[in-house]
Amino acid sequence: MIDPLTALAVASAAVSQARQLISAGRDAHAALAKFAGAVSDISYAAERAKNPSIWKSLTGSAEAEAMEIFAAEKKIQQMKRDVETLIGYTYGQTGLEEYKNTLRTVKAQRQKAEYRRHEIKEAITLWLFGIFITVVGVGILGLFAFLLGLHQGIW
Repeated sequence: MIDPLTALAVASAAVSQARQLISAGRDAHAALAKFAGAVSDISYAAERAKNPSIWKSLTGSAEAEAMEIFAAEKKIQQMKRDVETLIGYTYGQTGLEEYKNTLRTVKAQRQKAEYRRHEIKEAITLWLFGIFITVVGVGILGLFAFLLGLHQGIW
């Protein structure tokens, strides 16, 4: 992931490039793909800002980061409207509806995958914690048995 300002610059360049390509009557898919990637980076930065890591919360200014992300989100919203307008002019209303439906489908798939990844991560964490507790418990039990045997003169 890149920082929000860099992602915003990439998105802005991609939208500008898409406008130029569409006005010249050429295909703008590559530029729109770059735009989508930058939007994803900014969205991810916004999500990470809601739950920062300990290191991130101890260093840097939270207000400055929040302001950068807020400004980037607002600019991205405007660029999304511009992209939808470009798609509407190029492919008509049906093309715009297809784009929106595809966008919804991809978002739903990614959200499902994200939820599943989170569930797997949580399950692994719980299993590792359970194994750790079991090993520590067996170790304490073994130490107790050893000390008991040592006290009784068995060892």
